[in-house]
Amino acid sequence: MRVGKGMLAVAAALVAFAIVGSSRASGQSCQAPPNYSPDFSSNQSCFTPNGTPQYSGYPGFYSPAFTLTQPAGTPNPAQPAPSGVSTVLRLTPDVGYMAGSSWYNTPLPVGASFSTTFTFQLSGAVPPPQSVGPADGIAFLIQNSGLTALGPHGCGIGFGDAPDGNCTVGAGIANSLAVEFDTAQNLDINDVSNSHVAIQSCGTGENSVDASCRLADIDLTALISPAGAPTPINLADGFVHTATVTYFLQATTNQTACIANNVAGPCLDVILDGTDLFPAGVPVNLSTLLSLTGGDAYVGFTASTGGGNDNQDILSWVFTPQGQTQTIPPNTPVTYEYQNNAYNYAVVTSPGSATTTTTITPILMTSGACDALVQETYPGAHCFVYTGLSPNPDSAVMFEVTCPNLPNEVCNPFTAQLQTAFTLSPLSGVNMFNPIDPFPGWLKGFGGVNAHPCTPPVSGNLFQSDQISSFEIDTKTKGNSGGTGSCWVATYAQPDQVPPPITIASPTNSVYAQNALVTASYTCNANYQPTTSPIGPYLTVASCSQASGTQSSCTPTATGLACLGSVNTSAPGTFNFQVTAMDTGLNQNTQSVSYTVVAPTNLQIANLAPGGPVANGGSITYLIGVADIGPANADGVIVTDPLPVNTKFVSGSGTNIACSIVNRRLSCTTTPIPCSAVGNSVSCSVGMLAPLSISSLNGGLISIKVQVTAQPTTTCGTGRKVTPCTINTAMVGAINTDTNTNPTATAQTTW
Repeated sequence: MRVGKGMLAVAAALVAFAIVGSSRASGQSCQAPPNYSPDFSSNQSCFTPNGTPQYSGYPGFYSPAFTLTQPAGTPNPAQPAPSGVSTVLRLTPDVGYMAGSSWYNTPLPVGASFSTTFTFQLSGAVPPPQSVGPADGIAFLIQNSGLTALGPHGCGIGFGDAPDGNCTVGAGIANSLAVEFDTAQNLDINDVSNSHVAIQSCGTGENSVDASCRLADIDLTALISPAGAPTPINLADGFVHTATVTYFLQATTNQTACIANNVAGPCLDVILDGTDLFPAGVPVNLSTLLSLTGGDAYVGFTASTGGGNDNQDILSWVFTPQGQTQTIPPNTPVTYEYQNNAYNYAVVTSPGSATTTTTITPILMTSGACDALVQETYPGAHCFVYTGLSPNPDSAVMFEVTCPNLPNEVCNPFTAQLQTAFTLSPLSGVNMFNPIDPFPGWLKGFGGVNAHPCTPPVSGNLFQSDQISSFEIDTKTKGNSGGTGSCWVATYAQPDQVPPPITIASPTNSVYAQNALVTASYTCNANYQPTTSPIGPYLTVASCSQASGTQSSCTPTATGLACLGSVNTSAPGTFNFQVTAMDTGLNQNTQSVSYTVVAPTNLQIANLAPGGPVANGGSITYLIGVADIGPANADGVIVTDPLPVNTKFVSGSGTNIACSIVNRRLSCTTTPIPCSAVGNSVSCSVGMLAPLSISSLNGGLISIKVQVTAQPTTTCGTGRKVTPCTINTAMVGAINTDTNTNPTATAQTTW
């Protein structure tokens, strides 16, 4: 079940559990996750700058670079900043041999999943011969060395040393990971180009820009679009660029590339100007790599110049930890937003409860990975999938609830009540007339580790009990919980993987004339679940549609949908009529019927009988011949003979003769033609007739014997030659449209 952003709002009313707070921190305090958007006009004191001593005031906060007088002849003049940007964090001015760093004063939670987005502008390089042009670049850093951390200038980009000492001299920042945006190619450290992004870390040792500590690298000058066209990115072109760095704590998150490449642990990804630079994910565990204490570290930016230079500016920065913490006073409702209202939590503690602090960490997963965990306990249950989580793919979400302010993160003796409120769109295939379809509700799990309750256990199931306690007309579901750290997921029930049955009444596996009006009639029914199953209710049919012809209407029935339409008979040939059904659990089924359309042809018939006289009680044998003179095969040929009223049917039979010339000799095959009578009307099934030609002699010969039972009332002839007679008129027809406008033949017998 996929639920679009705004289609599904998840609200959780928690008793004594405080849920993560909002990440909106601009204009607030340095304790909240940083949110410098659209610029750095406020909360500037939350940064600790470090710079080369002779360049006082850098890093610092300044007007955007386009307001400066650009150096004459600069190769990368600053382009106008976006609307609303009046103050930027300038890491270096366009002077040579300077390094700068600026750290957010409060350590941020980087041991759990997070996403951070910043915009930057590298511009106004002094042209040669005063410098070598744009250099050296900026870096986004996570480090556990302190607020005074600063590395060397030049190719060190303010964070890393160079072992050979050719391009920079000085110690790198220990316990750090850098995502560097490098604008100068230094061949002695194996830079791939003068515009590349690398991820550098030497673990707990001093970081280095050398290839030996390079976890990943990509040449931005060699980027290719999915269509195969070159799409290079020049970091130091004077324009504003946007970078998003995302850290996925578990391989079962929505970072599908990490899963596809069997990354066993956490991974990192970088998106630059909308291009995913590392679609396979970069395996890295920040907690172990940097020896983090409590999962927190200092976060900020570094930059440097050397023989070349730039005004190197950060224009905006937002850091969004996936796990957020909030202290909730008793009996005070609070609402927290996630992913721009894609999933929200309403939090309220019970009257008289103590103020408490709780952290919730949304864990984004593929729907398949989440379903696999849920179905270990509840076969047929599925996780809701949230859409519109840009830049992340559509994902299921597990919510990890912990109590970091309590010993060992055990949330006892508190209890919680969760409540979801679903607003479902008919576009998602939900039966809006059934308030519990598709049976939404919370499941609670615990993997055995208080700090990470959503981590599956080594043995056994993550989800032990269905926490749904009631179902209400407004599609709300409630779950009650004991007070341990716990894992929650919003699910809906699906009885099994059996698709909805389809019955096609028309068309059938038969033949139709070209352009015949054939009505399509079919039903799609729900696949009902056994009453002994612990999961319910049952899924309903969401759609029932045909792939060809025209569907006219579908009418709800007690079990599904009954649909009518038309069958396409516009051209001769053999075709498949296909019907597809889907239920509200997205189970899909397809059934088809093969039918044949035949082109028009021309049927001929002859009828012979003895001329007479015939006495009362005597017999008459009618000899009837039929043929197809083309151009198409005649299918389903039937001869009908309404016998004269003064006769009685005695017997009827015939032979279908097919002859062709083989090696100058005539070769024939025969097939019996059965005849039967209903009342005084005889019907003979000839079957298929091929077109008659000189080389292909095909036709049917039928003999129908009748007994005369009375004097005929019909007369034949004129004047003195009028005499009683028996008139027999036989006719021929087929499935094909007949171009012969009068396919009948008459025989007369006198008395």
